[in-house]
Amino acid sequence: MNIKRLPGFIIHYKLVSVAAFLVLASIVYLLIHWGIMCTNLEAWRHVSKVCSLHSSGTAAGILCGPLCSEKRIHSLACETLHAGKEAVFSAHWETTRLVFKASRIQSNPDQSESLFWTDTAGIKHFPSEEEFGDMIRDLITNNLNLTITGEQLKRLSRLRRHHVETNPTRRNLEMENVWPLLQENEYILSILYEDRDVFPQLIGTCGTFFAVEYVKPIQTPTGVLALSDSKPEWAKRLKLAVMILDLLEEFDSNFVEPFHLCDVKINHFGLPPGGQRLKFLDLDAVFSKTALTRLLADGRSCEKHEDCDFFDCRSFCSSKQKCESPVVNNNLQIICEKIFLGWTLSGTIIIPGLLMSQHTTSTLAVMLRQCANPAGDVTNLPRAAVPDSLKSRLYNMLSEMEQQFSTPE
Repeated sequence: MNIKRLPGFIIHYKLVSVAAFLVLASIVYLLIHWGIMCTNLEAWRHVSKVCSLHSSGTAAGILCGPLCSEKRIHSLACETLHAGKEAVFSAHWETTRLVFKASRIQSNPDQSESLFWTDTAGIKHFPSEEEFGDMIRDLITNNLNLTITGEQLKRLSRLRRHHVETNPTRRNLEMENVWPLLQENEYILSILYEDRDVFPQLIGTCGTFFAVEYVKPIQTPTGVLALSDSKPEWAKRLKLAVMILDLLEEFDSNFVEPFHLCDVKINHFGLPPGGQRLKFLDLDAVFSKTALTRLLADGRSCEKHEDCDFFDCRSFCSSKQKCESPVVNNNLQIICEKIFLGWTLSGTIIIPGLLMSQHTTSTLAVMLRQCANPAGDVTNLPRAAVPDSLKSRLYNMLSEMEQQFSTPE
């Protein structure tokens, strides 16, 4: 090499190296920002913050002692694929594994109605018990269109089950810790439906953090990622599909009104150790039908149908360019489109879903396409609900196939 060219070569090499480093750093930042990657340092940072608040006397809850002073909650680990959440991390409380989640009010305090008012002397004035109860009822009616019982109100208004705080100062602190948690659908639904066994069980709280049981998310067992497409593998997929349909039936039929799952991914379903039925793990976008319709048909201006959607729950933009229609698809349509069938482009399957395999019969393939797109519109996102007749046929077919492939030859 010509020695005279060395300085220019070195400068060029340094520039390329710096550019490559910046590109790599940007990719890592975006992966962390989107929740695809995370670091355990984030979990420790969140714990350090809430424990500092606990030490100052402003964060309370049954998990504060084990987490902060007793150090019985340990082995903190960040959890990926939780974009949009302030914090999600797992930990061990002795032999029990937990998942901690943070109320968004922690980072956006202006998102909720104020709990108290402060006078000119800086003294906080809290609501009475009756006023606080009315605030909780109104919050749940407005956000979820649910009516709660007196017992449920007691459970929601306090941090500890079966404990009534009578000291006014400690009760005000309890209200101050409860109110941010009540802004989270996940926290409310985990309490209201803890007997249904369809959501992770609530373990406890500390400040703006609440912890639920750890339920291992279902991994993506598609033909692209699976090590094999054997009959046993196919039998597992069929069993998982039937379990998903059983859970959907619970949401459709066994509540006061149907619940819609508006953010559906395969890893939003999980199976507890030794469990025989799935649980739905991400409750941020779970709404009763009336509450969802109120959210979608709010009269806001729109230019296209997608402007009226909420994640996977879809509606229409009217001829008056207003969002005035209720939700038009249902849980099964979303499951068939996003999980059973897979990612499609112009009607062609690009990444096969849970039920697309060499073992998929032509009859099942046709049924899945009908389920994913009931109206048959290949140019737009599907905006129709799966009819009950197709739901029954699909369930019966999958159940029969699951029994067939699970039976030893």
